[in-house]
Amino acid sequence: MRGITLYALTAVLAAAGAAWFFASAPRMGEDPRTVAGRGALELVVPDVAGQIQAETVVLARGATAERNVPVSRGSYVLVVACTGAGEDQVRVRLSTTTVDSGRAVPCVEDPEPVELGTALGSMFFMSVVSEADGETVLRWRLVRAGPL
Repeated sequence: MRGITLYALTAVLAAAGAAWFFASAPRMGEDPRTVAGRGALELVVPDVAGQIQAETVVLARGATAERNVPVSRGSYVLVVACTGAGEDQVRVRLSTTTVDSGRAVPCVEDPEPVELGTALGSMFFMSVVSEADGETVLRWRLVRAGPL
């Protein structure tokens, strides 16, 4: 009788462990909202001829993304758009100093591009901080505006 009880308890423990393992496993694949956000942003901020660089970035809640791109001296335009929900936003900072608080870009279902002009010497720097409650998708593109 003890042997049967021991085997039964072992089977129950193994079943509970397997259930916990599969329930806590991370989801595979991307969230459908993230996929839809990527598609929407690529229409709002498409790749263009002569762009320096463009990228779509997925930011988790409170995440920071930094980008550095070597450029030649001149005037540039950074185009940014973001998707999210409600009052979500990201803060885009183009300075390496902490004095610059950055520009807030709203993350909404129907994103509008935000253009930021900047003069650069030899390096483009951008820091983006998510101030959203959930995951947001950001697309940015850097193009040359003309000579200084």
